[in-house]
Amino acid sequence: MIPHDGTPPGGRLDSTGPGLARRLERHELAYFPVCPFPIPTGEDREFLCRQQLGRLSHKNISYDPHTGRVGGCALRTRGENQRLRELLTAFSKEVTGWLTRALPNYAHAWELDRVSFRPEEEATRQLRLTARNDLLHIDAFPTRPTNGRRILRCFVNLNPSEPRIWAVSDPFPELLRQFRHRPDFPRQVSVPWLSRIGDGIRQWFTARTVTRSPYDVFMERFHDYLKSNDEFQERCPKRYWTFAPGSAWLAFTDSVSHAVLRGRYALEHSYFVPTHVLFLPAAAPMAYFRNLTEPMPLRRAA
Repeated sequence: MIPHDGTPPGGRLDSTGPGLARRLERHELAYFPVCPFPIPTGEDREFLCRQQLGRLSHKNISYDPHTGRVGGCALRTRGENQRLRELLTAFSKEVTGWLTRALPNYAHAWELDRVSFRPEEEATRQLRLTARNDLLHIDAFPTRPTNGRRILRCFVNLNPSEPRIWAVSDPFPELLRQFRHRPDFPRQVSVPWLSRIGDGIRQWFTARTVTRSPYDVFMERFHDYLKSNDEFQERCPKRYWTFAPGSAWLAFTDSVSHAVLRGRYALEHSYFVPTHVLFLPAAAPMAYFRNLTEPMPLRRAA
């Protein structure tokens, strides 16, 4: 395995502002060897690392900043549940405050998505194929559709001693160029009737609007297509990242193809960023999706 030192090809990574935003929108990953905002330490970190998933079907422990609800964890005492909620609430506020200063162009328009804590070792997890984190993929959230907004995610390695290892391959535009002419490419872009029924059921239970657009359906199918494509998984170019304990990293994971090969105890916060606040909207997956039926050469963001 080849570790990566965190410096992207082409030079230094700007830490904040338009420079950082443009690099992220160009499908780069931003790495901060020391997390630039406060994270749980000491007894708080030990408490988080003791948490367990409630069922094997749960991929992570989640926190919704809109409702304050924590899910996916094994049942604890009322006091422990409250402490877990407070820690995840504090993390949400800290990372959102830092990102607001680092990426102010996004902050007035983004929607906060969930916080998640990943207590399981990724290298040994047993999950169904489309749920596996160790297979290269681009992100799509079936139960939380973006309707074309970008998925910005901030990760922290909370592990006190072990790194978290990622592999990254070609970005979304290059993957689309490679696969869009293949017979098995997921071309259907309409929302099937069964998906519309499922969206209605989810909305009934969550009391929140759940409407998947053709874009969301396509991105979910492309996510599954990449994970099930053995040739891509085995032969595609890969670059490896080693994220040290206490480090943080940022990426638009709807265009950065990635896989988590090793590590446990990661914290993450997701945000939905609308395309009208992007510096490079033509580099967003939605721009490529709109032209999916047209001949599409690989675009290079300015």
